[in-house]
Amino acid sequence: MQVEIKGAIQNPGVYTLKRNSSISSLIQMSGGLLENSDTSRISFNYILQDKDVVVIPEKQEVKLISINSATLEELQTLPGIGPAIAQRIMEYRKSNTFQSLEQIQNVKGIGPAMFNKIKDKICL
Repeated sequence: MQVEIKGAIQNPGVYTLKRNSSISSLIQMSGGLLENSDTSRISFNYILQDKDVVVIPEKQEVKLISINSATLEELQTLPGIGPAIAQRIMEYRKSNTFQSLEQIQNVKGIGPAMFNKIKDKICL
């Protein structure tokens, strides 16, 4: 059977494999993964079918938003942060500098649940 692999892989292309071969075999045959490969959604033991196309995605770099210097628009890219809460963060910053990420919970509208949604996307 023939299977194509592309994306964050050493040697993308079409490979001929034996029936009942897994994605793991295909990756090995194609030279292995690149350093920036994101395999979090890949099932290595998935049995391939003839004419399958496997795409190995690249890891997406997460751009952290500085709660001390982000613009109103940047703050609104955070999950659950709309114009009103973004404005409250801006107002809070006028008289306080955030010394810790947890301190953002002092802003009205940001409680523990909201903090858990944004904590991996923010920095000081």
